[in-house]
Amino acid sequence: MKICVLVGSARKHGLSSQVCDILKHHFNRRSSLGNFIYLAEKNIQFCDADNFCEHSPCNVSDDVEMIVEDLRLADGIIYMPVMHAYGTNSKFQAFLERAGYGYLRPLHRPLQDKIASIIVIGRRYGHTAVYAQIVLNIMLNKMILAGSGFPVLFMGMLGGALDDSEAVESLDQTIDRMHVVHQRLHPVARLQTHHPLSLHPNFDCQ
Repeated sequence: MKICVLVGSARKHGLSSQVCDILKHHFNRRSSLGNFIYLAEKNIQFCDADNFCEHSPCNVSDDVEMIVEDLRLADGIIYMPVMHAYGTNSKFQAFLERAGYGYLRPLHRPLQDKIASIIVIGRRYGHTAVYAQIVLNIMLNKMILAGSGFPVLFMGMLGGALDDSEAVESLDQTIDRMHVVHQRLHPVARLQTHHPLSLHPNFDCQ
């Protein structure tokens, strides 16, 4: 299974980086392919709200097209926003507006039926609001939400990511759920020989 992880944090050695390491371990254990996309490193312009994208592709020139192509090639997508001011940070918000509203609309929602899940990184308060926003974005793009039954919420004030046992357990169950849904949608995947974890040189966590 090929999984793209949209990483929202701009911090090189923060909590998001620790969660990325946990994800790499899970991907390796399940012989999945992991593609970590760090939005902080990408050129993502704000939506210009010209509404031309209702009938034709977005004409804003940036990295959104390249990111969307990576998502189109994946079987699953993990949204990993970081919480700022009770919402997600500006770069992640810009991507949601561009990809969720205008960019994918004239392309007839090419992420339809992709398996999606969410990991929210932050401190106290606002986690569930950010989670709910991403859920609505997933629904907008007609994707399939896979979860453990509990949102995966990592709170930095608890220490390192591995110290948050409830979040780690929920994350583990969520990744398992993504694989179960993928196998049910693609039964042939059960019979295929999986390749070991292969990460692009630029996919290493920062």
